[in-house]
Amino acid sequence: MPIRRFSYPAVLIFALLSLLLVVAVACAGAEVTQDTESTGATTGDTTAASQTQPQTQPQQPAQPQSQPQSQTQAQPQTQPTAEAQAQTASQPAATEAPQPAQPVPFATRVPAALPSKVVDDPITKDVYPDAEYGGILRRGGYYDPAHYDLLQVSSVTNSFKQMMLYNNILRYNPLDAGKTIIPDLATSWEVSEDGHTWTFPLRDGVTFHDGTILVADDVAASWSRVIDPPAGVVSARQGLYTPFGPSIEVIDPLTVQFAFEKAPPLNYGLNAFALEWHGVFQKSFLEEHGYDLKQSGQFAPSTGAFKYLEHQEGEVWKNERYENYWNEGLPYLDEVWTYPLENSTNRSAALLAGNVDFAQTIDPEAFNRMLDDDRFVAEPFSSYSYGGIWFNMDKEPWSDPKVRKAMWLAFDRLAAHEIVSEWLFGYPGGGGWTLPDQAYQLPQAEIDTRLVFDRPAAEAEAQRLMAEAGYADGIKNVDLMQRQPNSPWYSAMAQMAELEFQRILGIESTIRAVPSAVWFEELANRNFDITVGAIASPFIDPSAYMNSFYRCGGGENHSNYCNEEFDAVMSMVDTEPDFDKRYELVQKAAAILDEDPPVVTWWYNRTLAAWRSCVHGLEGKHGALVHNLDRMDTVWMDSECQQ
Repeated sequence: MPIRRFSYPAVLIFALLSLLLVVAVACAGAEVTQDTESTGATTGDTTAASQTQPQTQPQQPAQPQSQPQSQTQAQPQTQPTAEAQAQTASQPAATEAPQPAQPVPFATRVPAALPSKVVDDPITKDVYPDAEYGGILRRGGYYDPAHYDLLQVSSVTNSFKQMMLYNNILRYNPLDAGKTIIPDLATSWEVSEDGHTWTFPLRDGVTFHDGTILVADDVAASWSRVIDPPAGVVSARQGLYTPFGPSIEVIDPLTVQFAFEKAPPLNYGLNAFALEWHGVFQKSFLEEHGYDLKQSGQFAPSTGAFKYLEHQEGEVWKNERYENYWNEGLPYLDEVWTYPLENSTNRSAALLAGNVDFAQTIDPEAFNRMLDDDRFVAEPFSSYSYGGIWFNMDKEPWSDPKVRKAMWLAFDRLAAHEIVSEWLFGYPGGGGWTLPDQAYQLPQAEIDTRLVFDRPAAEAEAQRLMAEAGYADGIKNVDLMQRQPNSPWYSAMAQMAELEFQRILGIESTIRAVPSAVWFEELANRNFDITVGAIASPFIDPSAYMNSFYRCGGGENHSNYCNEEFDAVMSMVDTEPDFDKRYELVQKAAAILDEDPPVVTWWYNRTLAAWRSCVHGLEGKHGALVHNLDRMDTVWMDSECQQ
């Protein structure tokens, strides 16, 4: 299906952010417009101050629709039928309330039957008959990691470099862009009739990078970090599993079994076991390092197609082919080098100049150029990270829902969307608590009438709530922690939050910027007042992201939010198979968050990616989200462009 073009003129200059915010403040309640002579152009979707016609976002590839599976179907689909089909979703105009967007079908229903038979891994050295061996794939990456434990972060800073070093029990299928789930270290899976027991036979003879043999004890030890980490170790996605009460048992040297107190829906469970964040390590190495790999994760023996070679901080991260990889004949590439290019502008420039072969999260203007350039393949990837402002609810006044709701109302999502759109493609926050362009999103007519988009009324209500909470004169000496000091969009949002919260609510804050991995540590240590950053949905299902982000004890519940009423509703969401009933339950949970906000959502990102046309085996990321499918074991390059 052809991808439609969309246009983002190069617009807001970061150096003029303060001027933009002054203009936005002066014009609060009116349409946000820009003078093209003073700023160059407008951000988002307008090419001049007088234009408000929304442009078209890149069209998402059609998602497969699966039927209920029989007991003998070999390869279960991970994207069952959703209620709505999508053709094209319109990007909201930067100067107007969000425009209608058609939902993209994602996994929403549980198949009627559970699969009992699984085919062998379809990934072999013969999947690409014309594949050529050799070459160094150069990738435009993100930042240098502050530590090396992929479990304890939720950032492409680490995942883009380290996921290719690991295997998991299951994996997303790279041959169909992640639309199905296939075996990995497990040869198959068996789910009991009641859904409470999941059994995984493991491959025989798999070796770690130091030559030792993988056994079930290694898998169990690695997964114990995920579902029940020891003190001091943060499992960023633990909240995906906790609601179901998991435990692990080693059945024999090549079999592990998971038992759940509450049976997870089939597709939910398959996605949860396939996430590439959760690599398998040697039990002995984990024990030696107290199950904490922040200082040693790059050296930890694992079983992936590539092994760690070297890291030159500020220059490059190198992984090399593991010659004794269990999947014989793979990978095709000799090495993969990832450069810390930090932002979308740098990645785009490096790719256009031929200095790298592949980059994801490129800027919209460069994406448009590469759509019409035969030297490149350009695709939008399935991605849902969201930018937010979290509260330290262990402290006053952030534990007060009136203060949090006042700040939630005070932040202008459309102005934020206009700013960030210079670097990223996505949607404004504030439209509800589910992800845009999927079946659980509110109808657009309801989104249009939400108070947060009526700026005069929203600001007035925010001020009333602050006064009612006893903070009519504002709050002083606030520590505003910003994730990643080198990120222009994080810096822009931190500055906007600082200025707008002071103007509207009298909240006086000081920005403190920290690297991404340090940001996660500071969150865990509760060492902040409010913080600007972003986190990613593990996969597209409300039980996945709403439990992780907002449930008591959720793995990425960065505000330490806890609302028993919300948790009770989510317990019903987790096990409700009927879509219509589940939709109503999800909206009931979202309504609770409206009145008791755990975070100010300001942006939902969609990732744009491109690579040189001489690179093959990158089938995109259209089933699994963008934080997966980075194993690189099926990627190969033409001989004329091998390095």
